[in-house]
Amino acid sequence: FQGLTSEDVDRVYNEYIGNAENRAQVRDGLLDAIGDSVFVLSAIEVARYHRDAGNPVYFYEFQHRPSSATGIVPEFVKADHADEIAFVFGKPFLAGDVSMLTKVFLFKHRDATEEENKLSRTVMRYWTNFARNGNPNGEGLVHWPQYDMDERYLEIDLMQKAAKKLKERKMEFWTQLTKRMMNER
Repeated sequence: FQGLTSEDVDRVYNEYIGNAENRAQVRDGLLDAIGDSVFVLSAIEVARYHRDAGNPVYFYEFQHRPSSATGIVPEFVKADHADEIAFVFGKPFLAGDVSMLTKVFLFKHRDATEEENKLSRTVMRYWTNFARNGNPNGEGLVHWPQYDMDERYLEIDLMQKAAKKLKERKMEFWTQLTKRMMNER
């Protein structure tokens, strides 16, 4: 956040926290501001660069909060950064002490529900299809649209669905703020 002025801080505050009526809304606004600026904006910018260079891009937002997060992760935390990795590698199907990765990184994915087993199979199929032929789509899967000028992407949860322009208004806010900050340098 180098180059962030007090006016910029006010803009971020007003965008994310300005209408908060309680502490939980302040917390959620702050978490959204950090997540949007650090993760979402960067991911969207990279997807746009690759798309604009003529490469096929398949963008997603993983939205599922693992059932095993209960009692470990606060309830206000939904899908966490990198939660999809456990589903990509089939963690719900691993038994016993299989690896350091399981013990350290995937600790909260230890007791998957049947729906999560299905989600893991689905995610593994998408990733396998993409690795094999550059396209995640396949028979029996919800269509994952290519990230094009409409910025279509896949919402991955127990049920998948196509959507477009992830957090459009917030991304426009960050794009404009970033441009303003760059121009002030």
